[in-house]
Amino acid sequence: MKSKFSVDFFSDEQYEYMTAEILYDGQILCQISQNQGKEDMEIEFFHEQRVLEKQPKMKFLISDFFSVIEDVKSELGSYR
Repeated sequence: MKSKFSVDFFSDEQYEYMTAEILYDGQILCQISQNQGKEDMEIEFFHEQRVLEKQPKMKFLISDFFSVIEDVKSELGSYR
């Protein structure tokens, strides 16, 4: 089964270091930043920031979510 998670990495003047948005089925779920340090990355949930015409059901396996988080953490850590 194909994962409905996707990740957008970006650099923004609001953040000192590279940041990532995790999306689920096209809807922004959360953002991970490393402004507090490589070992103290922060996660901010804001799935209501973008309203899609068809809202996906935000229900998924926790193991899939943790896997995406670990992948993002590893990738962001390589940018610092």
